[in-house]
Amino acid sequence: MNTALLELIPALVIFCLIATITPGPNNILLAHSGANFGMKKTIPHVIGIRLGMTLLHIAILLGLGQIFKHWPILHDVFTFFAAGYIVYMSAKIALAKPHDSKNSLQPMSIKEAALFQAINPKSWSMLITASSVFTLTGDLFWSSALMCLIAFNTATLPGTFMWITIGKMVSGKLQNPTFHRNFNRLMGLLLLTTLPMLFL
Repeated sequence: MNTALLELIPALVIFCLIATITPGPNNILLAHSGANFGMKKTIPHVIGIRLGMTLLHIAILLGLGQIFKHWPILHDVFTFFAAGYIVYMSAKIALAKPHDSKNSLQPMSIKEAALFQAINPKSWSMLITASSVFTLTGDLFWSSALMCLIAFNTATLPGTFMWITIGKMVSGKLQNPTFHRNFNRLMGLLLLTTLPMLFL
């Protein structure tokens, strides 16, 4: 392997780990899913995240980000739609009643989780940063881009499962309706606090 590519690996892996361990829409939703539905039923959610982020990553590498620079109105429309959906998801989680939350709320499917990445501000921020910082110019562009894709689908998994486990750790307490109600409200509020990421 080229020396320049090898030198990228440590920083790239650290970036992926930090990016997925820190709070964001995906992690908040994973913790909520882990608490309410357990590890096994959250796996499709994880697969969807990885699929959606991979497709978004490839699209950014192919120049999707440049479209917003040429047509700023598209960025405004995207921001408005993304903000509305995050507010909707926050309200849906926060207002779910303890006795029927497992009926009114279902684990995200692969398709739902994949599509969510298109409006997830943290996913955009992470992938645009990775695409600009960890891709090399010239003949090494696609080699370094492929390395980024592999890193994001492997080095990010510990952080992903950490958040599901955090949720799972409180699942036993959800039998208490008051705790369950407050937990849902907290998760909804935390998801709502990610809105400013859209305007950075």
